[in-house]
Amino acid sequence: MAREVTKDRALQSVQISTIAHATDDLEKVQVALRFLLPDSLKGRELFTRKYMEGHHGNPIVTFEAKLTKPQEVDQFSRHFTKQLPEAEKRLIEGSLDKHSDEEGNLFIRFDKQQAFRGIVALCDEDPIRVKLKFNRLGGETEELMRELLESD
Repeated sequence: MAREVTKDRALQSVQISTIAHATDDLEKVQVALRFLLPDSLKGRELFTRKYMEGHHGNPIVTFEAKLTKPQEVDQFSRHFTKQLPEAEKRLIEGSLDKHSDEEGNLFIRFDKQQAFRGIVALCDEDPIRVKLKFNRLGGETEELMRELLESD
């Protein structure tokens, strides 16, 4: 029996990732990442680390978490929409074509330095990347993205 996709389950998963360069303090990067999480998820070890080598031999650490459990996805989306300033929501909504793809993904890049300071701000350079995957069976994904951005 197929499960009906409701507006509440329109958001299927959330992926959060960033790269820490040799000059970054890994503890500060973790603080910035945890800032984006709701309190209910902050105490858990969600982020996996991968240690790699950059083009010039410099150490790089990637952090990544994927939320797929409906309760976690819902908690994150509620927290996310409360944290995101209205001006930033309108900026994303006004340029959904640059922040989304045909697969039903919404891509948002947050300033890692500002997140460490407890501020939500968009940026393109050295960001914390958030990928929100919408269930395409839940309706028109662009409409679902707008609904998420308009909620609080």
